[in-house]
Amino acid sequence: MKHVVGWISSLLLLVTFGSQTYRQWKGDEGESEKYTLIFFVAAIAGTAGNFIYSLLVNNWVFTALNAALVVNNAAGLWITVRNRKQARRAEAVGGDLAPRP
Repeated sequence: MKHVVGWISSLLLLVTFGSQTYRQWKGDEGESEKYTLIFFVAAIAGTAGNFIYSLLVNNWVFTALNAALVVNNAAGLWITVRNRKQARRAEAVGGDLAPRP
């Protein structure tokens, strides 16, 4: 059972990183913000699963690595959400200051 957690988490990460790379390669810039949010949520889920798996098999190297990746992806998610909020605020302020016809 514990290996199933590792395989599912690894597959999730491969799909997540692969799809993000493909979108960047295609240049879907208009969609990038949406995908970035989805990317970080899936990356956190995948690395958290790999963290649990590493603990279950007593592999301390990968436990440390996956713990660091969870923190890194959580920081990326926080930055993405913060940047979106700041962009919305800037739009709201800019919209109020726009000249009226």
